[in-house]
Amino acid sequence: MHRTAHLAAAAVAVVLTLSLAGCAGDPSAAPTTSAQTVTPTKTPSPTPSPSATPTSTPTPTVVPANIPTSCDALGSGPERQEAVGDLRLQGDGVGFVRPAPEGATLALGCDWIIGDATGILVLLSTAPADAVTTAVGTLAGLGYQCQFSDDFGAQFCSKPGTSADTEEMIVARDDVWLYMSTSNRNGRGYLSNISTQLWG
Repeated sequence: MHRTAHLAAAAVAVVLTLSLAGCAGDPSAAPTTSAQTVTPTKTPSPTPSPSATPTSTPTPTVVPANIPTSCDALGSGPERQEAVGDLRLQGDGVGFVRPAPEGATLALGCDWIIGDATGILVLLSTAPADAVTTAVGTLAGLGYQCQFSDDFGAQFCSKPGTSADTEEMIVARDDVWLYMSTSNRNGRGYLSNISTQLWG
């Protein structure tokens, strides 16, 4: 009877062992992991700030001179009448040799005269602006006194003429060269009048 009890206990132990082994599962089975695709995050590149465009000094605008096409239209009003109203237009100024910029072109020449010693000569020329500036710099060596004149709005140069009661004057601005010589006649008011006509 004691032997039967031992066999029954051994059988129960075997059954428990097998049951526990079944619950443990297959030790060779690898654990399953779910695969995930990782997308790298792209760091945005900083947008370069626009560089400041250097500001340049504006180039002054040169207003073309209003050059008349005939001596009858040169100047106006009482200044013209006082200067040349009683004079006779004798020539167009061609052939007169007077100080002028290199490469100057005579645009209008007017030679007014009365009697033997009274007259006004006007030579209105154009030239490259740098040539005009250079020519003004040479006038001191020819006996002219030059300065900027608010009256003319330009460089004004003058010197006594070769005889009494004569005068030579030059107004230079941008690409215009205005020469006037007078004999026994005051032409300064008329010269200012012409300058206003040219440049306003």
